[in-house]
Amino acid sequence: MRIQPESVIIRSSYRIIDALKKLNRPGSFSKTLFVTDNSDKLIGSLTDGDIRRAFINGFTTESTVDEVCQKPPVFAFQNTSDEQIDLLTQGKKIFSLPIIDEQGKITRILKTGEDGSEDGEGLAIIMAGGEGMRLRPLTENIPKPMLKVGNKPILQILIESLRDSGYTEILINIRYLSGIITDYFKDGSDFNVKIDYITEPKPMGTAGSLGIIPPELRPDSSFLVINGDLLTTLNFKSFRDFHDTAGYDFTLCGRPYKVKIPFGYPVIEGDIVTAFREKPEFTHFVNSGIYCISPELLDKVPENKYFDMPDLIQVAIENQKRVGVFPLREVFHEVGRPETYENAEEFYNNHLNNSKAI
Repeated sequence: MRIQPESVIIRSSYRIIDALKKLNRPGSFSKTLFVTDNSDKLIGSLTDGDIRRAFINGFTTESTVDEVCQKPPVFAFQNTSDEQIDLLTQGKKIFSLPIIDEQGKITRILKTGEDGSEDGEGLAIIMAGGEGMRLRPLTENIPKPMLKVGNKPILQILIESLRDSGYTEILINIRYLSGIITDYFKDGSDFNVKIDYITEPKPMGTAGSLGIIPPELRPDSSFLVINGDLLTTLNFKSFRDFHDTAGYDFTLCGRPYKVKIPFGYPVIEGDIVTAFREKPEFTHFVNSGIYCISPELLDKVPENKYFDMPDLIQVAIENQKRVGVFPLREVFHEVGRPETYENAEEFYNNHLNNSKAI
């Protein structure tokens, strides 16, 4: 199977943000971009995972593709036989292979394996059972995830985003005014997804309900857990790919948060001041309420007990599991307070409303 080269080729001088947009554009299931120089010669390859690791190492969305791409890429010449291509890609996670001519220019892209996108991305669990106390009186008669933004419930926008990323199996955790949610979404067929529900018997924290998933609904591969009160342009498929490729057991989506110290402070080594920094600014990754979890960790969640995600992260660390961070650079908005709900409409219209005229 051939892939249109223009859809997966990017210039080395382009910015990382341009590469992210190309990798995660609607309808795209490409895992890899191929990087060319100004003379169209193939010089590297770039995945979403390469970009996220670059963010962790201090690169920004304005850094160039050339700074973070993998060099040299795996490729084949035009006269390479099918048998040689099979040997070249055997045992490697290579789903598309550039074919180049004698000048190093790409003539075509060969699809060499299935990336799983045609079979869906597995299970996504949405936490929608909370009472939304900080949004009272708005949530006195309606669950917070059912508050409308752009004439749609927040939960519907999230489900549609998951569906567009390949997730059609969705499990919704419900408790507070749960009938409003089940009456609206039913089995999910009206939204081209399959929806099941788990009902908390009592408040169980941000992870406790994972311990009451019935056996027939338990995932057998890495799955998503998402808070039901957020809006984002994140491609959830790329998030799971990052988790699986890195071999993590637990991955949390971390968005950058800047902290500025309003004073100057000395840098001290021993009893000696080695530098002085005036009102420095630090960036930390903070939790966004989006997680990818390997199914083995479900056994670490206690049954019928209050249990939060930070508790599960700590248990994973104590059991020497691999816990990673996915740097979220896509836009993100959490609806947790009256003022953030007021701003949600503008966020939706600017970033998620595909029907809005450009």
